[in-house]
Amino acid sequence: MSLDFKRMLCPVDMSGFSLDALRLAVKMAGASDATLDVLHVIEDPLDELYMSALTQIDPALFETYKSEPKRRAKFRRTTEEHAEVLLKQFCRDHVQRLNQVRYHVRSGDPLERILEVAEDCMSDLIVLATHGRTGVKRLLIGNVAEKVVRHAPCPVLTVKPSAFNRPRAEHKPEIIAGVSVEKLDADG
Repeated sequence: MSLDFKRMLCPVDMSGFSLDALRLAVKMAGASDATLDVLHVIEDPLDELYMSALTQIDPALFETYKSEPKRRAKFRRTTEEHAEVLLKQFCRDHVQRLNQVRYHVRSGDPLERILEVAEDCMSDLIVLATHGRTGVKRLLIGNVAEKVVRHAPCPVLTVKPSAFNRPRAEHKPEIIAGVSVEKLDADG
C-alpha cells in the first residue's frame, strides 16, 4: 500500500505548534516528491504579529486604517505583503530541500481560506497542527483543526504539539493508515 501524495497543503499560523506540522509536511513532501503549499491566513490584520512591524514601517498607516475605511484595502495589502515575508522566513530553514514550495497568504476566516486553498491547489493531503498561536484554549470543540477535518475535500493529518518532542523509540514499526505494517505482515 502506498501513500503517494502529490500536492500537500500545510496551513501555518507561525507558532511553534504549526512549525511541528510544517516539519512533518516537509518530510512527507520530500519522500514523495510532492509540491508543498504553505498557507498563512490573516484572520485579524490588527494582530500583534503584523502590527509591530507595520507600525515601525509606517506609523501613520495604523491611524489611517482606524479612521479611514476607504484606505483599509491598502492596509490589508500591506499586511498581506508583510505576512508573506514573515511566512517565507518562518519556512526558510525547513523547506530548502524541497523541489516545489508555494506560499499563499489569504485574509479572512481561517477555516474558509484553508478549504478554499485546498480546492484551488487540488491538495490531496492537508497537514496541520491541532493547536495554534492561541494554544490549548483552542483545543475545545469548535477549533479550526477539528472543522478542517470534518469539511476538507481531502484527507487531513493533524499533528499534536508533542509529536516532535517525544523521545524516539529504538525500533518503530511503520504505520500506514493507522495499521501497523508489522501486524499486517504477521497476520497476513
